[in-house]
Amino acid sequence: MIVTEKTKISEIIKEKREAIEVIASVNKNFRKLENPFLRKLFAPRVSIKDAAKIGGTGVNEILNKLKEIGFKVQLINENEIENNNKKNNKLMKKDKIVKLDVRPILETGTDPYHAITDTLKTMNKNEILLIINTFEPVPLLNKLKSRGYEYEVERTDENTVLTYLKKEKDFIKEEKKESPEAKGLSFEEIEEKYQGKMHEIDVRDLEMPMPMVSILEEIEKINDNEALYVHHKRLPQYLLPELETRGWIYVNKEIDENNMKFIIYKK
Repeated sequence: MIVTEKTKISEIIKEKREAIEVIASVNKNFRKLENPFLRKLFAPRVSIKDAAKIGGTGVNEILNKLKEIGFKVQLINENEIENNNKKNNKLMKKDKIVKLDVRPILETGTDPYHAITDTLKTMNKNEILLIINTFEPVPLLNKLKSRGYEYEVERTDENTVLTYLKKEKDFIKEEKKESPEAKGLSFEEIEEKYQGKMHEIDVRDLEMPMPMVSILEEIEKINDNEALYVHHKRLPQYLLPELETRGWIYVNKEIDENNMKFIIYKK
């Protein structure tokens, strides 16, 4: 196996489990990969290049560490890439800044996704959102880039990452997937249909990313003719595509600001 910047973390760990220690040395958050279910959930989504960005290190640094434990690697010319980036990238004019420090949000175990997207909705087109974080939020940036946003990232110190976001293109609205409720099935109807055949889980007090992990772990235990009743704080943006991929659909009902009920069941 030859490891390149595009190789997924899941492929590397499958080949040599001790690679987890190497990857964790880049960023302590990657130590979560020691959990088999977390590894199954996140590792297929993150490449060596992504891991380097999140960890604030060079691609070759990770590749060389993997080489030390027996992997064959394909190094890149990082100086050439950096020079090309500087040549091709236009720096943003950072004169109209809206600051959002998401570190306190993360400390409470809450996903800052809604805080970021809600702030973007209130901003004018000529304003730039400055997100202050402890790491580069690569998955979120990739999603926002597809919505017409451009970004720049600065690392001021080991624990502070500044991400500047600006709307550059009009967003072509994504086709909205229909939920069961949109097809005429209400929350109450689904609740009645699966009465006596529902498992129940409460994830409101769990720290991120455990709500999503716990739900996905739980649905693997239930039969196709059963459903999962979930007590959550809010609409879990990253969970919904996972449910769709795995063949599950849902209905939801908002009770109050921090209390959302879901019933998840098979198509």
